Amino acid sequence: MKGPKVVLIGAGSAFFGRQTIWSMVKKPALTNGTLALVDCDKKKLGWMQAIAEKAIEATGVPLKLEVTTNRKTVLKKADFVILAFANEGVKLRGVDADISTKHGMTMCSADTVGPGGIMRTLREVPRQNEVLDDVKKLCPNAWVINWVNPTAAMGIAMMRNYPELNTLALCDGPHNPRFDKQICVDAGLAKSMDKVTDAMLSRLKIRSAGVNHFNWITELTYNGKDMIPKIVDGLKRASQGEHIAASEKGKIRLTNHIAYQLANAMGYIPKCIWHTQEYLPYFQGHDISKKDVLTIKKWDIKVRRKWMNDCWTDMREIASGKRLEAFLADTTADHASDIIETMWTGNGKQYYINTRNDGAVTNMTDDAYLELLSTVDMNGVRALPYGEIPRPLWGFMHRVLDEHELAVEAAVTCDRKTLLKAFLASMVTVSIPDAKACMEELLKKEKDYLPKKWQK
Repeated sequence: MKGPKVVLIGAGSAFFGRQTIWSMVKKPALTNGTLALVDCDKKKLGWMQAIAEKAIEATGVPLKLEVTTNRKTVLKKADFVILAFANEGVKLRGVDADISTKHGMTMCSADTVGPGGIMRTLREVPRQNEVLDDVKKLCPNAWVINWVNPTAAMGIAMMRNYPELNTLALCDGPHNPRFDKQICVDAGLAKSMDKVTDAMLSRLKIRSAGVNHFNWITELTYNGKDMIPKIVDGLKRASQGEHIAASEKGKIRLTNHIAYQLANAMGYIPKCIWHTQEYLPYFQGHDISKKDVLTIKKWDIKVRRKWMNDCWTDMREIASGKRLEAFLADTTADHASDIIETMWTGNGKQYYINTRNDGAVTNMTDDAYLELLSTVDMNGVRALPYGEIPRPLWGFMHRVLDEHELAVEAAVTCDRKTLLKAFLASMVTVSIPDAKACMEELLKKEKDYLPKKWQK
């Protein structure tokens, strides 16, 4: 069977490049296809080319490789186009975190909601639109898969601005079967993910839905027994942090404690707590009562820079051949490649995908862009029936979607009034003057990374 042509734009990505190469040489349905690596950074692109060439040679697969800095030369006849780029992602997340904190809105992630997420939407949507213009001309039937944060906003931008194209958006957090297996472990059904059996999964009922980075388990039963109390109890124990190494104890204990406090109060389980804690206003430090107060910390650019440098070192070592054997033995597939395999082969596997609701959640609009368990093939993505999102989660999700929709509109129109509405829609905003001041300072500081219309 002929494999697909997969074009990876942003191939030098610390997150996705290596996993995509591994999947293309290891998944039988993909190895007889074409992998096109695209990146504007020639040095990182060179590393990825060397990794791909060595992986192809070591595995002996017939995968065809194309490498370029000009995406237009490889988009023709593409079956899948993966977006994995970032415009000075680490540097500008640091700027966003510093300035938003200065104006009373603490960002512990700064890449999805609040001032950080909104500004990243302004920076990345225009670049995505340029790619989609090329897709429309050169490979209009291809599936475009977005990895770029803020995932939901970028997906909304594709849905709104290019409804004629085939698009979906992903996050690696709810990657099945890992996602379901981890829930089994959290519920005490297995000691580790490798101990989770298909029989165990068949007895598990999970209802999980939300907006990307803000997804919640609202129902979890095993053989009909409610397992949510077991999860909440586990979060309580994890928040005590006794098993955590000293160097990580503070950050992980705080995050676990926030997850427990939310789950205990709401009765539902937040499943992307590293981000969810930033979405809600409860952990911004505005508390009057100081009892049981939990306050998030500003995103630490130094930690991310170290991680990125470690990734670059790893890439260089694999490219040189030093770690090639370990890379081929130890790497696992990424979410996008698993979905491509399913779409290409029609194997029927189900995944959590960011897409149109289209009736799956009965109390939200059809065009609500949600992260839902879905079936997928080359004909499309179909979210599985979910039912109603319970309150207050329903209200929270509408606020998040309002913020994303307004940010996407502002990214296209470069209109300050619309942008301010996006800032005010965010649940972390508590002051109109602070939001205005934050917005104007960010626009000024990041003017070189934004369309020139913002300076008029």
